[in-house]
Amino acid sequence: MNRNLRTAAPMVFAALVVGGFMISSSIGVGVCVVGGILLGALYATTNGGGRDRDRDR
Repeated sequence: MNRNLRTAAPMVFAALVVGGFMISSSIGVGVCVVGGILLGALYATTNGGGRDRDRDR
């Protein structure tokens, strides 16, 4: 599930950015900023928790 979510998220984000800029440049910039924050949070949470986990492998 995490891999599918991490694969689909950038494509959805790109479509939302294009749609936002088609509506208005202000909305496009807002979508970029908010979407970038949410996408970063998604990658951070689905990564597994940080360096300590990577050392155990």
